[in-house]
Formats: sequence, structure tokens, C-alpha cells
Amino acid sequence: MSRKEGCGCSSWGSQQQSVSSPGGWNRGLGERPMCYCGEVAVLRVAKTIRNAGKEFWGCPNFKRSGGNDVFKGCNYFKWLNEDNGDEKDATIARQRRKIYHMEKSLVISRKWVRFLSGIIICLGLINVILVWKLIHIP
Repeated sequence: MSRKEGCGCSSWGSQQQSVSSPGGWNRGLGERPMCYCGEVAVLRVAKTIRNAGKEFWGCPNFKRSGGNDVFKGCNYFKWLNEDNGDEKDATIARQRRKIYHMEKSLVISRKWVRFLSGIIICLGLINVILVWKLIHIP
């Protein structure tokens, strides 16, 4: 589609591309998405009370008008962190492994505490017996 047929998202926010660099998108989240009309989406910041400051991708032609034409657009909208599910899954798996190893270490530590407590109790009893015998020497 041409720019005159372009899109204008019904999403909220500014049209600043504050996160791009001369070499392209550099936040480590992959390539910039394309809106439904074929334009490269722009990063915007939500200004609603519920989502204030939250970044999202939107059509570059949102509420753009020129001459007699008003661009209504394709209504493209996607939250910035919405499509990195693989990264989230990897993080969850890594955290689950950590939890498993920590729980295993906790079980081993509890066994050592019981073992050492038993030794301390035994040594305490031996100490009491020896002191009692020293006191009652004939």
C-alpha cells in the first residue's frame, strides 16, 4: 500500500523513535515489526492512566493527515515485550533449575544439621556423665 493508503493505529502515545540507532534497532529484542499496511512500526509510549510509560509498537501513520486525505490506517498494536516468549521460557526454566538445586541443597543441609545436632547431644551427655563421675569419685 502507498503512504496515502497508510495506517493510523488506534493506539495511544507519541511517535518518537527514541530507541533506534543509526545501525537499526538495538534493544536486543530482534527486528522491528511491520504494521499491517507494510510500514515499519514505530516505538511509542502509552499515555493512558492504566499503561502510562509502557512502550508499544504502532503504525507510523497513526492519526496522520495530509491535504484532503485523513489516514485511518491498519490499527497495528503490539506491546514491546510481548513477543519475546522464548526468552521468558528460558528464564523460567533457568529459575526452576536454580530452585530445584537450592531445594536439594536445603534437604542435604537439614540432614547435616540433624547429624551434627545428634553429635552435640551425644558429646553433651558424655560430658555430663564424666563430670558426674568426677564429682562422685570415692
